[in-house]
Amino acid sequence: MDIKSNSFEDRVARIKQRSEENTRKSPLPRTESIWQRLGYPAAFLGAFFLGVFAVFLSRLIQYQSVGIPVPGKVGTQDFVSLGLAGGACIMVMLFLKGKLREFAGALTVGALVTTFSFHNFVWKYPVFFELVYGEDWVEFVKDTTEPSSLNLFGTILPFG
Repeated sequence: MDIKSNSFEDRVARIKQRSEENTRKSPLPRTESIWQRLGYPAAFLGAFFLGVFAVFLSRLIQYQSVGIPVPGKVGTQDFVSLGLAGGACIMVMLFLKGKLREFAGALTVGALVTTFSFHNFVWKYPVFFELVYGEDWVEFVKDTTEPSSLNLFGTILPFG
């Protein structure tokens, strides 16, 4: 081996040359649009509102099939809503096949929040709910709940 060809400076020059070749071969960084960057958080919001819709739909199905709950068993409405919304969560998890389970978590949070605060929407928008559910159901909700509160299985916790 020739000492001159294996000197330190030659090795440094070869390393620099290789690094320059590798940087030329590397792909350019991708530039993402604002819509691509907002897609992930928007998917969380979509999953949350899917949970809200699952509870809305479960209450509608429950009202159409059994009517107004019996006054002594008002808490069962929450259990049925949670059960149907839980079914929606399971369907989303099966659809995602084990990937992105955080979206199923957002859906679950939306279902839980809506289950325990759904009556607040009824107090705020009674005309809409009278059109969808009926006057008797809206009156039942107003008789059994208070505005600006949480309804935890029949126990009313006011916000303030």
